[in-house]
Amino acid sequence: MKKLSDSSSTSLATRAIDAVDRSHARIALKLHDVRNEVLASCKRGIDRAEAISAVVIARARRGLERADHASADAVNRAQGVVGRAIEQARLARATPVHVVS
Repeated sequence: MKKLSDSSSTSLATRAIDAVDRSHARIALKLHDVRNEVLASCKRGIDRAEAISAVVIARARRGLERADHASADAVNRAQGVVGRAIEQARLARATPVHVVS
């Protein structure tokens, strides 16, 4: 039966502790690598979403601008039609009506 104070058992325990320490360091390094990969992937996803949303917002703004121009043109045309109708009404009121006898 071996005693704990034997040099071979102490050496074995020391080697086991050293192996666990090295494994621990390798596992921690791998976990940090995975964490960094996940972080980078999430950041790329956020960047892509930001780019897509920027494109969507730009398109919405252009669409709104086109709608604004179209509505302004429609109001201007309607104003012109009403203005011409008023002028014709004034002209008709100002000229005497010719009555056929």
